Amino acid sequence: MYPILFKIGSITIYTYGVLVFLGVVAGYFFSLVQVKKEGIGKKDFSDIVFWSLIWGFIGARIFYILLNFKFFLRDPLGIGLSRAGFVFYGGVFFGLGAFYILTRKRNLDFLKLADILVLALLLGHAIGRVGCFSYGCCYGKPTSSWIGIKFPPSSPAGSLGTKVIPTQLISSLALLCIFLVLWSKRKKTSFKGEIFSLYFILYGIFRFIIEFYRGDPRPYLGKFSIFQIVSLGMIVIGVLLWFLFQKRFKSSNS
Repeated sequence: MYPILFKIGSITIYTYGVLVFLGVVAGYFFSLVQVKKEGIGKKDFSDIVFWSLIWGFIGARIFYILLNFKFFLRDPLGIGLSRAGFVFYGGVFFGLGAFYILTRKRNLDFLKLADILVLALLLGHAIGRVGCFSYGCCYGKPTSSWIGIKFPPSSPAGSLGTKVIPTQLISSLALLCIFLVLWSKRKKTSFKGEIFSLYFILYGIFRFIIEFYRGDPRPYLGKFSIFQIVSLGMIVIGVLLWFLFQKRFKSSNS
């Protein structure tokens, strides 16, 4: 684990930030290759991606503050400017909302682009989770098994003083697997929006399961974390969208 990649004078370059940046870049260039095949202009797409990313990061920060509001009131700057102060679901909802509005404004096919977008999102997210591992956030529960990893004491995971489940690496591998499954299906889709809806279902299922092994602080409603409840909602939305898009496709071809 190398939380600090290198230093240039008084400037510190953190591994977490670099890997999140690399995830964004990888996702962008992957999607750029795909949209070119669809005949969509690079400028239009780049503008949409840029503003969707901005709103995605804003949404991720807003969700983080809302879920840690008591701590935010005590230390607004510390929470607001934390390097790891992001909630993925907030980024997805805000980013997708912006993506939908911008594609509609430019008269582009949202579902066609959304099928590409979620593949890019999976790729970028898989790389970003390795960044979480380097920082020690998003860690798992304490364990004495062989899979456990002991983080440096200065890291969030290391503050527990014991080995924890490396849920960051497990998540990265799972995201890569979901990416490969959906990527292999891209030429066999039956209707536009199929990859998009399957992303909701598959990621929702995985996130619901991995939450049982997460050890970092998170709000709960009964026995389930708030993220598990959101994951269940994501699965339901994915299933509904799958049937809706399939029905729309059959209607347009009947």
